[in-house]
Amino acid sequence: MALLSFTITWLLLFQQNINAEYYTAVIDITKAWRLSQELVSDLNSYIALEERRLNRIRKVVKVLDANGSISDASSTLSQQNNDLEEYLGNPINAYLTMKRLSSSWKSQISQLVDNVPNGFQKGDTDGSDYLNISDAQNTITMNTIRSRVKQHTDMLPGDNDISGAVDAILRLQSTYKLPARQLAYGQLIDNLSTPQLSAAQCLEVGRHAYSQGDFEQSEEWFRVAYDRLFDELEQKKEVDAQGTTIASDETEENGETEPTVGQILDYLAYSLGRQGRYAEALNVTRLLIEEEPTNTRAINNEAFYVEQIGRGEGRIGPNPRSQATSKHDQETELYESLCRNENPFPTVPSRHLTCQYYTPHAFFRIGPIKEETLNPDPRIVMWYDLIFPSEIEKIKELATPRLRRATVKNPVTGNLEVAFYRTSKSAWLPHSMTEITDQISQRIRAVTGLSLETAEDLQVGNYGLGGHYAPHFDFGRVSS
Repeated sequence: MALLSFTITWLLLFQQNINAEYYTAVIDITKAWRLSQELVSDLNSYIALEERRLNRIRKVVKVLDANGSISDASSTLSQQNNDLEEYLGNPINAYLTMKRLSSSWKSQISQLVDNVPNGFQKGDTDGSDYLNISDAQNTITMNTIRSRVKQHTDMLPGDNDISGAVDAILRLQSTYKLPARQLAYGQLIDNLSTPQLSAAQCLEVGRHAYSQGDFEQSEEWFRVAYDRLFDELEQKKEVDAQGTTIASDETEENGETEPTVGQILDYLAYSLGRQGRYAEALNVTRLLIEEEPTNTRAINNEAFYVEQIGRGEGRIGPNPRSQATSKHDQETELYESLCRNENPFPTVPSRHLTCQYYTPHAFFRIGPIKEETLNPDPRIVMWYDLIFPSEIEKIKELATPRLRRATVKNPVTGNLEVAFYRTSKSAWLPHSMTEITDQISQRIRAVTGLSLETAEDLQVGNYGLGGHYAPHFDFGRVSS
């Protein structure tokens, strides 16, 4: 009897640990209904979280959508490669595009996609313990998408690319003597407008110039950032007054944080101070203190500038441009003036500038070369239509997968290495690589009369943003 009592007790305890049979009691049905309401609440919370995640992904898609804008809400771009290359050849367009492609969401996108549920679990309501064919295919598709998203994300531009794009803007500004305001407000050159830079972007360009030790250029950009910030604040006031809302905040989409007045004034004061312009730095610092009364560093800087001015230190206004004295400086000034289409050379009488047909070899007897004399002494000529457009496209096709960052020879170590003063990629194509390269090589031999036996392979160069190669000579100098 004791054994029977123990067995019944054990069975009752066991029954409490298995799934309730709700149909056996009303109280259990009531409990099930309450559980269903909690489940509904939990599922609604889950849906809300999923919607937030999906909305973040939608923002990324909106930024990357090639059918929409690339750098500016008002400028659309077709997907033709030539149009794209021309568009991105503009350094402002390229900078803004890379800002979008490397914004803060890039570091989050893998996490967003990793959180995507497969959505196909074993054990359906019919009691199946396996995935059907359709579910299995969908799971494979989801995993493939995850893999592709991660791969493409890793290939997008990074911080170094942004830095290089800013370098290009500053280099072009310096070479062509363009005011920062003109660049920031989208007025690159006559008849060519570009997207405007935001206050945050102007501040970034200024900070980059500051980090390079170019305090005059950084000062110019900080002043423009200050003006742009007030432009943006005024635009927001107008939007608020109209009772409308902005559909999307571009600054947020680009992963940027709108700067404060204090931040810009702080950088501007430092740029002025580093130039020794203490009186101007003092005025800006006092504006900063008005904006941020508890800024201890600004208060200390104010005391420093007052002390320096009391000692008679400092100056007013930027440094006067020093005359180029060294041979290197003169050569740099010369090539930059040529870039600006200024002609520092004596004008050649037009009678010496001629065009003619040139037949250097029997190869050209049927179709002579079009030759233009650009300078009589030393004799400089230009040949036209030596390579056909179809050949150019084929050469580009061959070279593109072989492009590598161009290198220079270190004069000390003799090693080939990349250098900041040569921003390009290059590829080398052997003369006998294809029929096209062989034909071009034969044409070069015929037109120049030179042998290619000891010549290098055909070199194809692709210059990047503000791409340049600093003035140099391929031959050795006595001094080196």
